[in-house]
Amino acid sequence: MIDTMYVSLMNRFPSYDHLMAFWFLIEPCIYKMIRVSRAKSAANRNEEVLTPARTSTRQLLQPIDEFFLFLVFLSVGLKERDLAHRFNIHQSTVSRIIATWTNFLATALGSQCIWLTREEVQAYLPEEFKDFSDTQMILDCTELRCQTPSSPLLQSEMYSSYKSHCTMKALVGIAPHGPVTFISNLYAGSVSDKELFKQSGIAEKLTEDMAVMVDKGFLITDCCKCKVYCPPFVSKQKQMPAYQVKETQAIARLRVHVERVIRRIKQNKLFDSIITMSHVYNINQLFAVACMLSNYQNTALVKKWVK
Repeated sequence: MIDTMYVSLMNRFPSYDHLMAFWFLIEPCIYKMIRVSRAKSAANRNEEVLTPARTSTRQLLQPIDEFFLFLVFLSVGLKERDLAHRFNIHQSTVSRIIATWTNFLATALGSQCIWLTREEVQAYLPEEFKDFSDTQMILDCTELRCQTPSSPLLQSEMYSSYKSHCTMKALVGIAPHGPVTFISNLYAGSVSDKELFKQSGIAEKLTEDMAVMVDKGFLITDCCKCKVYCPPFVSKQKQMPAYQVKETQAIARLRVHVERVIRRIKQNKLFDSIITMSHVYNINQLFAVACMLSNYQNTALVKKWVK
């Protein structure tokens, strides 16, 4: 019997059965996969890849083994040289497998609409949100540390005063019952939360009958049509009224769930270390895949103790 803790450590799925259930979902699409080496070859000849190549008898790993290699790379953060040794293949082959599966999963998972309509959110709204029943999503930003660029201009754009390091920043949104429903592109670390909110395009999806829940640093009331639930800033002139204290505590207890989701996503050790320049070209796809995979890997977030 396969050890459940080992499976979870290596690929973030809670059990072998969960892993195989996800594999059976994507397996029918494997034949549509276009390998990076073939795409590059076609690009060099200025040709368009219209159909995937037939499975080669010289393929070193079976598709399910390649998928597992990709999950280990994402979840454990092992270097390509280490993976090459463990899977007994060349390092360049590891690099091609990672690039191919990043593109494939970004396309396959990205083809499924993760945005939920207001009716869908209301149908699954937890009882704990009864005082904030029009909440469409909970939003928060997260940052990934990256290698410092050699260009002074890029350094200044990517430097995050919050992290005291060069970073890339993304906006993540979840529905009240837990699934990730919005993922922005990664932006330079110096961008403000408000500017990131405006550039992400999320404001266009939010209507007047919706509400979003954010941290008090998110000053987006003038950027969207919807209602914004945000803990108020403490005034120096007067004490906060009792009703406002209760509302602030209630919002804080519910808003923390987006931080828990982001923490789960960043448990993928690839994002725990400094992102090297060799992965910057596809880090947007890798982060999006990790976010979308979290919807398949994890259980419900909201607990009954939230009041």
